[in-house]
Amino acid sequence: MRLFDLHADIGYDIIQKKKQKITKDVIKNYHVEKFHKGEIAFICMASFFDGKETWDEMKDMISSTRKEIDDCDAVDLVLTREDLEKDTGNVKAIMSVEGMCGIHDEPREKIRWMYAQGVRLASLCWNDENDLATGVKGNLEHGLHPLGREVVEEMISLNMIIDVSHTNEKTFWDIMSYKDAHVIATHSNIRDLCNHPRNLWKQQAEAILDRGGLIGMNSAPAFISEHVEERDCEHLVNHVKWIKDFRGNVDGIACGFDFMDFYDEYHGYCKGLKDCTQAQNFVKELELHKFKKEEIQAIAYENSVAYFNRYL
Repeated sequence: MRLFDLHADIGYDIIQKKKQKITKDVIKNYHVEKFHKGEIAFICMASFFDGKETWDEMKDMISSTRKEIDDCDAVDLVLTREDLEKDTGNVKAIMSVEGMCGIHDEPREKIRWMYAQGVRLASLCWNDENDLATGVKGNLEHGLHPLGREVVEEMISLNMIIDVSHTNEKTFWDIMSYKDAHVIATHSNIRDLCNHPRNLWKQQAEAILDRGGLIGMNSAPAFISEHVEERDCEHLVNHVKWIKDFRGNVDGIACGFDFMDFYDEYHGYCKGLKDCTQAQNFVKELELHKFKKEEIQAIAYENSVAYFNRYL
């Protein structure tokens, strides 16, 4: 079954291999075959910044990702809903940004540059607290900063989608106070099931879904369960079941696997979901839990396609 993955740090992998002078065709040589094996038909390719990068480093990763997509004949860049709907048989890539720590001034100009490069989805912070916003490791009493408010306003004006996956609770609610903001959590699970600060409390999940947003189920093991023995595909599906039970439907539930197999320093993974080649195990687990075919299709890709069709 086709899948729409809302979050993969492909931009980070591109820049790391560029620094190592391994290859310039990272997407083609390291990712496309895996996408096909896992039936990843749509993917948000994130340029990931952990809080130390400069604006020049941000520009390098974002522009390098754009060039890689443009140069790969097996991947189509999605800039408009027409690009999303066009049936070419290729993987559809949406450029995203995770964290904007390099923005210290001229935020509106820099957001417009990102948009011109093809970025349609972005978060203001990773776990860090930067000049724009506060992530889950920042000061609990801090939220959006004045520069961050300018970023949110500019993103709204450009119809860009705001990702709140890494924000702390105050930043989350500060962003949600903008009624015209298109807000999603690309890769977060439910904190009521797994008390990790990267997950969403029920009130946060409800606020996103009430606005018609998406919550992408994250396969990172620590976000699935506090118990090591439960960090598997079955318990990831428990987060899906939890949302369905309190909402009465699967609207807004999506995939945001956040596979990290290309991180040299990363060794942990969800049992059954080591990388995107195993992504169909998530579909099989939904079937085992008696989700209907139309519900599985909605979670797998239809909810996400419909969402981006509204805002691209």
